[in-house]
Amino acid sequence: MLGLLALSALGCLDLELPGDDEGGDGVDVVLCEEDCTHELSGELILFVNARLSDESSSFQSHIELATEGTFLGNELFLYDPTKVCEDGGNACRLTSLGYLHLDDALGDISVEDGSLRKFVVRDLAWHPEQGLWAATFDTLNDEWSITHLEVDDWSRRDNLIGVERWVVPPGPAESPSTDPCYWFEAVSGLGFAGDELLLGVRGTGSKGLVSEGSLLRVRTEVFDQGHCVQDSDVSQDPLYYACDVVCEQWCSFGNKIGVAGDVVEALDGESAAAWLRSEDEDAMALDHNELSTCAPPAAGEVSEAASANVFLDEVVRGDEIDAMARIDGALYGLSVLGKVYLIDEVERTVDEVDDLSGLFADQGLRLRGAAAVTVP
Repeated sequence: MLGLLALSALGCLDLELPGDDEGGDGVDVVLCEEDCTHELSGELILFVNARLSDESSSFQSHIELATEGTFLGNELFLYDPTKVCEDGGNACRLTSLGYLHLDDALGDISVEDGSLRKFVVRDLAWHPEQGLWAATFDTLNDEWSITHLEVDDWSRRDNLIGVERWVVPPGPAESPSTDPCYWFEAVSGLGFAGDELLLGVRGTGSKGLVSEGSLLRVRTEVFDQGHCVQDSDVSQDPLYYACDVVCEQWCSFGNKIGVAGDVVEALDGESAAAWLRSEDEDAMALDHNELSTCAPPAAGEVSEAASANVFLDEVVRGDEIDAMARIDGALYGLSVLGKVYLIDEVERTVDEVDDLSGLFADQGLRLRGAAAVTVP
């Protein structure tokens, strides 16, 4: 076997390439060989690097494993924004948690069609009882899904993170029975408000009957039914689609305004808070992002958002706040390229307090989505 060392942001991957007498182009992966634990604990920010894992392909693919069609997916990180490093830097605040393990647990058809090569996590949400969830995207088949992630040991850096997904079932755009999440172009946030898992979408529109930027409640009870084959699915994949409508509209931000990045529980402990952006200058300035809150709607109704009067101007598209997490009561926002902001909802200020970009290779970070987690 030939050995290859591939650098991760905070360590290394030991990759073993097949020899000439072995089949397949994939690799066997050892995430670390010694000192595989980390020192971070308590309330931490978990975030995903949405860059595909194979740096040698200019991040155009995940790293293929020894079994053809299986891949080492996105890397997850733990971050402590308040930890003080002895050297005055910030490296001690960050550690890898591991990588998604994209294998036949996602179905033989997904392995065979190669779609796991570009399967990507768009956002994360964590609940102490309901566990870790992700909004995910199948790039090859152009379909959104809700995914449950399983971390074996939160104290280690070498987790191969288990993945179980339910793809939003398809349907005609004009049909009221079609899942409203199916036709949205841009899913951009995921988070819990109380026990409700909420999905955020941008104001880029939808071909479906719900088209404004919104928060949608994820009907996680549907996943108890397992997976169902859809008549319109040419592959007839038995481990792909959810069995019923996954989403229902929960809150509206209006036309052309939607979630720039992430959803968290608001200060009152009941409402949801989301970081918003505009898709049209006439609706709201394109370089203006702001925090907005949504109270839980009455049964059968949709709530209307209210501005929290916390905002940033002169925002650079492509490096706006795309992730939020509340740690020890303080709300943090993380930008796509790694800037960290403290969002003070009382003083109504947003201040940059850290920058993680220097801990990653050039062009190696595309931070998409975060969640507050508690690590023993």
